[in-house]
Amino acid sequence: MPPDRSRVLQQAQLLASRGQYEAAIAEWKKLAADSPADGTIHNTIGDLQLKRNAAGEAASAFLQAASAFRAEGATLKAIAAFKKVLKYDPSRYEVYRHLGDLNVERGLISSAVQDYLTLGKYYLKERRGKDALEVYKKIVLHDPSNLNAQQRVMLL
Repeated sequence: MPPDRSRVLQQAQLLASRGQYEAAIAEWKKLAADSPADGTIHNTIGDLQLKRNAAGEAASAFLQAASAFRAEGATLKAIAAFKKVLKYDPSRYEVYRHLGDLNVERGLISSAVQDYLTLGKYYLKERRGKDALEVYKKIVLHDPSNLNAQQRVMLL
């Protein structure tokens, strides 16, 4: 039997207001189990994880939120969640690919190119030339006038 949503929400908010973040997270996770595609639940869990200074767990929750928002077509919410991931765990540079793809969907090619360039730079730094090549090809596809990306494609 699914949990009584309003009751669980009320309990979660009460616990959070008392600073009992782990218990509040447990309540939110009950709701997440019943509604796994609800990005707002995962986003709230991420915010509560931050309050208990668990940045890695927060980033994971924000990734779940971003995926859920993206699946429901809430592009701006997905972008915001992905940016939270990078703010609290910058080592998750793969997020730049998602940001770039979302910016392409929105028609913001220059923003997408910046995201892809950042990802390409990380790949090169880690000596992942094949992955970098794919990213630079993507840049050339969306912005054929980008000489930097064209040169990278020829060199890689």
